[in-house]
Amino acid sequence: MKTIIKLSILFLLITFFFSCTNINWDSFNQSMRNVLIMQNSQALISKLNGSVVIAEDGTYLGKITYQYESESIFNEFGKYGSSYSPKSIWNKYGTYGSKYSSYSSLNPYTSTPPKIFKNGFFLGYLTVNKYLNNAINPYVLSSFFD
Repeated sequence: MKTIIKLSILFLLITFFFSCTNINWDSFNQSMRNVLIMQNSQALISKLNGSVVIAEDGTYLGKITYQYESESIFNEFGKYGSSYSPKSIWNKYGTYGSKYSSYSSLNPYTSTPPKIFKNGFFLGYLTVNKYLNNAINPYVLSSFFD
């Protein structure tokens, strides 16, 4: 009960402070959204780090981890991160990276993209297909693991 009272008082003080100042609420709201997005992103990265990527046909496609690890899908010199490797999602001419292949994470229309697993549990799909539930865009993900 004391916590609720403290939070209510804090809320009233913050509301009073901002009502007495000349603040751009749109800017404030956007800043708060950005903070929440960053917190959620960090939690997602923590959850995904070390997970494995498996194609619909059962082929192991590497790990979601930092770029310097040998099995990382973000290691551009490794078996699973090279744009020339047949087992890479970044090979735009390969089965798992072509924008036309049904098994590719880069096909915006596929219904069978690679799956992400950690400790045997399904976490989502590694895909640019924004219409799939639990879709994780590999381009966005790569920005966190560089």
